[in-house]
Amino acid sequence: MSSAGAAGVAQVEFFDRFTKTMLFVMLGLLLVIFASAKFMSYEHMTGTGTDDKVNALAESAAHKTGHPFVELPGDSQVAAFSVANFFVGIILGYSVHKLFVKREGMEPGPAGMNEGMEPEGGGAG
Repeated sequence: MSSAGAAGVAQVEFFDRFTKTMLFVMLGLLLVIFASAKFMSYEHMTGTGTDDKVNALAESAAHKTGHPFVELPGDSQVAAFSVANFFVGIILGYSVHKLFVKREGMEPGPAGMNEGMEPEGGGAG
């Protein structure tokens, strides 16, 4: 079998130009967030938000000290995970679209996988 796959079946490339661009932008934004968090830590700045208050309440109720997965000051942790989740959602949505949209000239997959799907121009008729 060739590297292009079976005859008539298109190969799906997951790390295409769009995905690489989105990953690059996400990593750039995360780098800015981590750099600003490092600066805030260096300058002894507090960017407190509601998370610190909730954590203090939870620690007092549980009588245990909690430690976050990634230690960032203030709401930088929330921003970092939000940015990462946003871009992962865009990339996954784009990948799902690539997997489940029938392209012109594609053969049906094994066991009638694309059965019942009409071409974009409409059905026979």
